[in-house]
Amino acid sequence: MIRIRCISHDGVREIDAEEGISLQTILRKSGYDIYSPCGGRGRCGKCTVWVSGVGKVISCRYKPTSDTEVILPGENEAGILVRQTEFLEDFPFNREISPGLSNSPIGVAIDLGTTTVVLYFLNLIDGAIEKIASFLNPQMRFGSDVISRITYCQENDTGLQELQNAITERINFETDTFLTDRGLVSGNLEKIVVAGNTTMLHLLLGEDPVPIALAPFTPKFTSKQIKKGDSSKININPEGHLITLPCLSAYVGADIIAGLAVLKPLFKNYLFVDIGTNGEIALVTGSTVYACSAAAGPAFEGASISCGMAAVTGAVSGFSDDGEIQVIGNIAPAGICGSGIVDIVAYLVRKGIVDGTGFMKDPFVIHEANAIKVTRQDIREIQLAKSAIFSGIRILMKRAGIGFGDVEALYLAGGFGNYISIRSAVDLGLLPEELEGRIFAVGNSAGIGALQYLRSDEIESRIGRLIENSIYVDLSEAEDFPEEFAMNMDFQQRSV
Repeated sequence: MIRIRCISHDGVREIDAEEGISLQTILRKSGYDIYSPCGGRGRCGKCTVWVSGVGKVISCRYKPTSDTEVILPGENEAGILVRQTEFLEDFPFNREISPGLSNSPIGVAIDLGTTTVVLYFLNLIDGAIEKIASFLNPQMRFGSDVISRITYCQENDTGLQELQNAITERINFETDTFLTDRGLVSGNLEKIVVAGNTTMLHLLLGEDPVPIALAPFTPKFTSKQIKKGDSSKININPEGHLITLPCLSAYVGADIIAGLAVLKPLFKNYLFVDIGTNGEIALVTGSTVYACSAAAGPAFEGASISCGMAAVTGAVSGFSDDGEIQVIGNIAPAGICGSGIVDIVAYLVRKGIVDGTGFMKDPFVIHEANAIKVTRQDIREIQLAKSAIFSGIRILMKRAGIGFGDVEALYLAGGFGNYISIRSAVDLGLLPEELEGRIFAVGNSAGIGALQYLRSDEIESRIGRLIENSIYVDLSEAEDFPEEFAMNMDFQQRSV
């Protein structure tokens, strides 16, 4: 017998279980409701839980062999998994997409984020998701955003090589670990599909990203790239393929295109917002897509906040009006992630501790023992970031000639959307008050888009149509953007 220690929003509970049984079965027999729309066949990848010392696992595929600590998704994160089923496509697996280079072919879909990287390992025989792995992008040591990493390449002769090696070595570590655990070799890894912003894809392929940051901001490529295994730095079958999905422009990347492509066609007019270091925004009106990138900075990913950190175990991810904090992993707080700082600043504005201009007299203490607090500069960072995002939304609305009353939904994408309180985001002026009730978090849509590209050939035609019908709006050249930005800086006090 082994012991499973379960940590959930209801508290901590220990249960006894037998070896050789899937974690999902163990949890369900013990009364935990684990979401699994595919019925535990490994097809959907939505029955994920966090196993201490291992990371995120697909519970229907993971069989614990020793005492294990499991952290179950919070109610909000569990809701994201349900909404992914509601709003994101799940195409039937097409066995013919496998190159057929080995007897046990494996594919990997990668969401290559500036801060976080997520890998989905797919069995190319039956379409089952074998594993989901994630890690903080090791390129962060060269800079927290794309511009600082481009600058590093520009100022150091070996900069591009260092940045490429940092990410490819970590990807190789993750893929090699997966293959070794299953008695496989690099020859079994036949196809890798990558979604990411334009700069991240350049760094992955070792292409000079400097032109992205210099006028006229022309990347080396925006189209889909295909590299044979033996010409990439990834340990895959020499005849296999490393594929990067197409981008729209220098600052609207394949992550946004993949996310848009995987949305179910439920609405005619909708917004799609991925709030990260670069706030990428798309407005879909019928068959036309208006897209822009708002330089939000890394505030919403914790990087420019005094006690900030990524959305990992130990991060304050929520703050209620009664002063109660929510911490990822239900442990002592180590810092504040993006959703946490949004909750905290919204609370401070509602209580009048921060006024409309963003002034706060003294730092606000969140956790005295661990010296976690919010400073005046933190408030300023949030002001700048929220104004950039909201102003970008407003500019796209103007270009399309529609009002908020015409918008049927706003999809909030990315890891930030897994935890953010919609109410807090609206109270800050980060998201439009007019759309409250029509804002839906859809989680890692970029990664799901890359995964569906790996599963089926249907999504490729969607991506092609999206790019063909997209209009890129350069905010730096928009004459009305500075006025919008200035007007949206202040915090608006809402009656609550």
